[in-house]
Amino acid sequence: MVESIKLVRQIAVRAIVTENFKNQVGQEINRNLQQIDAELQQLEFKGKRAIADIEKRTAGVVTADARVQVETIRQQVESEKMRLLQLKEEMQGQFQALNELPLGSVVTQFTVENPVEVRIGENIFQRLEGGEILVKDGVIQEIRV
Repeated sequence: MVESIKLVRQIAVRAIVTENFKNQVGQEINRNLQQIDAELQQLEFKGKRAIADIEKRTAGVVTADARVQVETIRQQVESEKMRLLQLKEEMQGQFQALNELPLGSVVTQFTVENPVEVRIGENIFQRLEGGEILVKDGVIQEIRV
């Protein structure tokens, strides 16, 4: 009979909001927004090029098959464009929320996994209860497990 087993629990990495934190996260959000804008431009270009290729192949004669292909491309481009615009809107919301965070507040940045050994007779909920790592400008201030 096995007496213990190793499991994995989630540990939250929480950051104290500082000006440096806001600047770093703000720069990351801006990079993401620039990437989304570049993807939108590339999508538009690829969609137009694909439609032009179809029109070129059909030599100006618009067949039903060509119309279906063009419409399919337009729908795909529009669907991806909507996804990217929604993502951009979410990023802009995150940027706004970041600017409204008061200095000294604490926010969860991400989670990490931590192995924990559980034994017969222990309360599993207490053993698996997540801890946290508190950081300030990337430097660990406190570990609570």
